[in-house]
Amino acid sequence: MPQPDTSHSPPPGAPLSETYLQISPNILEIFPRFRPPVDLYLHDEAVGRVGLFHRAGKRLGTEAQARVGQLAGEGRLFLLREDYLVYARHLSRKLGLVLVEDGLNPREVAEIFFLALRDTVAGFLDQPRREELDRLRDNIAILAEYLWADPCRVEFLTRTLHKEHDPAVHAVNTLFIGLGLFVMLSTSGSGGPRGSGAPGGQGWSGEASRATLPTLALGLALHDLGMTSVPRFITDKERYLLRRDRESIERHIEAGLRKLDRLKVHDTVVRQCLAEHHERLDGSGYPRGLRGEAISLPGRLCAVADSFSAMIGRRPHRDAGAVAGAVTTLVHESRRYDRRLTGLLAVLVGSGVPGCVMR
Repeated sequence: MPQPDTSHSPPPGAPLSETYLQISPNILEIFPRFRPPVDLYLHDEAVGRVGLFHRAGKRLGTEAQARVGQLAGEGRLFLLREDYLVYARHLSRKLGLVLVEDGLNPREVAEIFFLALRDTVAGFLDQPRREELDRLRDNIAILAEYLWADPCRVEFLTRTLHKEHDPAVHAVNTLFIGLGLFVMLSTSGSGGPRGSGAPGGQGWSGEASRATLPTLALGLALHDLGMTSVPRFITDKERYLLRRDRESIERHIEAGLRKLDRLKVHDTVVRQCLAEHHERLDGSGYPRGLRGEAISLPGRLCAVADSFSAMIGRRPHRDAGAVAGAVTTLVHESRRYDRRLTGLLAVLVGSGVPGCVMR
């Protein structure tokens, strides 16, 4: 038996699961066979102690691999929860495991989803082909199933935003915030996330919500697809944009829709997100200058999520903005943004989804 690693032992009386995550055979399979990227720990139930079994990065021989597999099968092998960013990167490549692994907590799963979706969005933006789109759809389907089982989980997603200046990061931030608004809109007026939907026909509910969830998620993730056609020297400019630069950026809407046409993506909600996320209620937006109710609900929702994500993101010419300041700006822009959605955004980032308790 290895010597106990008391530096990582749980406090007296605390559950083992607060410090360690049990390594199932499924989790073990995602790691490189010869050099696991995390420390492996062995639990001795007889004495109730945990000892270091194998150091991260050290080579495992054939016999040691077999022993590790045996221990995982017996439920005696563990890793430190504080190493979750390491195993999150590996789990993000086999995203379906989050639906069957009970030991992962919602914070860890949110980070796994972020990494997986960031990478698949980046792959698609780099090579917008059917194969990459199908991979993204598969990951979004897993996310939709995960959220539908418990809509409160969206709150952890909205606490997992990154702030790098990167198109894929912006896409996932917009996706997570947009889904948070979607959950709140679908359940507002019902007292909680299992309610019957928003009043006045202004939200989704029941089976309509379930059917809309994956297509809205895809639209949110791909809303800026056309920006891949805008030269980086324009998007990264630190000075005031010239008129021709602004016109080039505004054409990203049409460019994105053309890419959807080539890929035969005809989902109405997806296309509304792309076509309308820069439209504004007072007609000051683009490309068509739509006003008020002429802008679809997905378009208005994507507009709020996209603008918020842009405001908090780090840019070449400025630091990341404060979350509270971004919310305040959008709430005060009630002539341009949907007042109900910006109000829900303020609640979402301030106190979370009503009726949900983060654990």
